[in-house]
Amino acid sequence: MKGSLLESLTLADARRRRRLNRLLRKMARLDPVPPSGLSPRRRAMAAVLLLVLLLVGVWRLGLTGEDRAGFPDRPADAQARPIGNPPSQEVTSTAFDFLQTQPGSSEPVTYDPCAPIHLVVDPRTMVDKGMRMLEEAADEIRAATGLSLVVDGLTDTGASPGRTATSADGSTWTPVLVSWTDPDATPRLGGMTAGYAGSTAVERDGHRWYVTGVVMLDGPQIQQTLATDGWTAARSVLMHELGHLVGLGHVDARGQLMQPTRESGLDAWGDGDRAGLAAVGRGRCIDY
Repeated sequence: MKGSLLESLTLADARRRRRLNRLLRKMARLDPVPPSGLSPRRRAMAAVLLLVLLLVGVWRLGLTGEDRAGFPDRPADAQARPIGNPPSQEVTSTAFDFLQTQPGSSEPVTYDPCAPIHLVVDPRTMVDKGMRMLEEAADEIRAATGLSLVVDGLTDTGASPGRTATSADGSTWTPVLVSWTDPDATPRLGGMTAGYAGSTAVERDGHRWYVTGVVMLDGPQIQQTLATDGWTAARSVLMHELGHLVGLGHVDARGQLMQPTRESGLDAWGDGDRAGLAAVGRGRCIDY
């Protein structure tokens, strides 16, 4: 968890590229004559550069408007009200941060509490009993947020920039991918970075929700933590990354599991962690 982490990983969508291409063609029709001193070739290169910059901006923000991503049908397992409720907080703490907030508000972007968050697991470098470790970490998230996390099983498909927010036919949200990998396959995990995670947000009527995401885990490094510091220390790495998945950012406060660097001996949520997790569990249900 040390070093540069991607806390808000976003997923590319081919429809964004088509929309941007249409926008550029419209721009060309509105201004068909190259400006003075700019050749047609250079003008075309400038248009390509603009497209690249726009695509990078979409990747970094991870925000897909309703007209860009679209919403699938209501999930079959969605409920009419939140599936669970976060525990009431007796101790007030501000030692937490959100990865994203609603436009013009301090309220967090959250997952839909009325529908389960489905996870699939790429087990390539998974530690022994890694599925149990993931389930236990997911249980900690469930208890702290009230959100329903469902581990559906294994997949042989790893993370890729082309992974979209919806299924190929657009009927469902893509499940969250938990990928046990290593620095050779995922260079961002170099050094002391044991994992990174984040979610993709979509927007409707000015409100944003997370709908899918990725959790990347350095299997060899977590195996080393397991061997030297024990089960709960290794599990705390997964808890930290799932905290990012549901919307928490890093916080520079001792005693909190969401610190950028793991604190020796700390393997449970702190008061700030719990306050932040309770907040991301109180989101608004998606009105399909």
